[in-house]
Amino acid sequence: MRLCRIWAGACLVLVVAACGGSLTLSEYAAEAEDLTTKVIVGLETLDAEWEAQAPTLEGAWVYWDRRVAFRVEFLEGIQALDPPNELTDLHETGLDIFSRLTAAEEALAARVDTFETVADLEQMWETPEGRAARAADEEGIAICHAAQAGFDVTEDRDALESVPWIPAEMKEIVRVAFGCPS
Repeated sequence: MRLCRIWAGACLVLVVAACGGSLTLSEYAAEAEDLTTKVIVGLETLDAEWEAQAPTLEGAWVYWDRRVAFRVEFLEGIQALDPPNELTDLHETGLDIFSRLTAAEEALAARVDTFETVADLEQMWETPEGRAARAADEEGIAICHAAQAGFDVTEDRDALESVPWIPAEMKEIVRVAFGCPS
């Protein structure tokens, strides 16, 4: 009898996990917006602090440690999201881009750790790691704008609000402001 209850409990957990795991479009958008806003504000604040001080090697090492920490936290947050079916492809594309961006900035941080003079810092974006980080960042900005545009299109669903035979998820309007960098 105990084995039957354990088996029934395990089946229930699997059914619930299979049926109810993904977020709604609005929930996904809200969580993605929170993560995006946090990383953008964090990086902008970090960049402003860096630009306000005289460059030092120690300052650069701290800057890159903090920058990579923001990227890793963002990537882990996106990885933890369970997108609705209609966003699976966008989510996977974003994960790929943000994984590459994080790896590129980690490589650049490792390169900066090898610098021996402040003059080396002036060339960090011209290194192969710096160019790779910039290219990956441009892809990240592009996917941010694509996601924003995709959610903005849902505002056209206002006209469907009073049509009773259209499912609620097809009428869902999602308003987010990712604040994508230009």
